[in-house]
Amino acid sequence: MATPKPPLTRGGVVVVWFLIVFVALIGIGGGIALIAEGLNGRDAVADGPAGTLTPADRQCGRDSCSWIGDFTSDDGTITRSDVELRDAERVRPGDPMPGWIDDVRLRDDADRPVAYTADYDWGVRTAGGVFLLVFCLVTAALLVRMVRRHRRPDSP
Repeated sequence: MATPKPPLTRGGVVVVWFLIVFVALIGIGGGIALIAEGLNGRDAVADGPAGTLTPADRQCGRDSCSWIGDFTSDDGTITRSDVELRDAERVRPGDPMPGWIDDVRLRDDADRPVAYTADYDWGVRTAGGVFLLVFCLVTAALLVRMVRRHRRPDSP
């Protein structure tokens, strides 16, 4: 027979419920964002217009950078400025800026156009999003189970 678990204090219950909501929101928001990024990349690589990106600047995050520049389709009919390149290769802050990048595919979103290189691996982003979503929701469910197991006994 299992030993009964000691009840959580009221403050402990509040902290655990806050963690449950936080973990669930991180999983849902981050997971859906990664899945959408992967699927957008897949669509662009499969159906987007092919062209060349001429980098003009770089946008750096914590770990790596991405090129920002002008996209011109191979036939010259589509041109877009301020296009962010999503690439399979990591760009570091000190890397030299290339003159142009061939064989990129454009996804012309309403927010900001994004280009993807032909070697962009959309499956990694999508799988990462699914993993994050499932992991966080399972963690939240286990925390709910823990709170329920540590309930205070009903007062007579």
